[in-house]
Amino acid sequence: MLPVNYQHLLQALVYSIFPQQEASYLHDQGYHYNNRTYKLFCFSKIKAKKTVYDNSTKKITFHDRISISISSILPELIEKTTNQILTTENLLLNGEKLTIDSIQFSQNSVTTNSLQVKANSPITVYSTYEKRDGSKITHYFSPHDPVFEHLIQENFARKYEAFTNESLEHEKELLSIRPVRVTNRDKVVTKYKNIWITGWTGIYEIKAKPEYLSFLLNAGLGSRNSSGFGFISPFQ
Repeated sequence: MLPVNYQHLLQALVYSIFPQQEASYLHDQGYHYNNRTYKLFCFSKIKAKKTVYDNSTKKITFHDRISISISSILPELIEKTTNQILTTENLLLNGEKLTIDSIQFSQNSVTTNSLQVKANSPITVYSTYEKRDGSKITHYFSPHDPVFEHLIQENFARKYEAFTNESLEHEKELLSIRPVRVTNRDKVVTKYKNIWITGWTGIYEIKAKPEYLSFLLNAGLGSRNSSGFGFISPFQ
């Protein structure tokens, strides 16, 4: 049983199953681009065959098995995490003990210039503005807003350069993204700790170099990936 806004609890679980050295490095340092820091991993929402939502308590009960997907552009992180999970007896999510039933791998390697993806956790991009009184306001963009694609491009470029130390300034068009099947029902408003965040699930088509598409599948799409936003997988 978890509160409906459980991302921060799931994030704590993910950090707890990472090897301690890698977890400390990602949490405290990460990869830098100017004054921004990127963790370069992402995770999905909890998937379960049967869930019950209690409107009075704002909690979700997950029955029987649950599954969680974790991706990272750092292959050694996934490998070491797997080894650690296999030798860990007690995994706790919000104080409840979990038992590992199985582990499965997917190779996120793309060979084409176009890919349809499903957002398994909400994709979020935003801009923050300062008002005349000095306070700040954050605006989250819909996938149907032209600014959405621009912010996706900029976010990808910063993450890619932070990881590879390769400048993408010479690239005329890094990537394009368009919503294929995204409706108002895909809009998700989530409270992460004390911040309300708006994101979008749904189906999208992304066009870019294969290496860029592979990077996005592993690192996540959009902002706040290490907080459980922007986990995507190929959609067929």
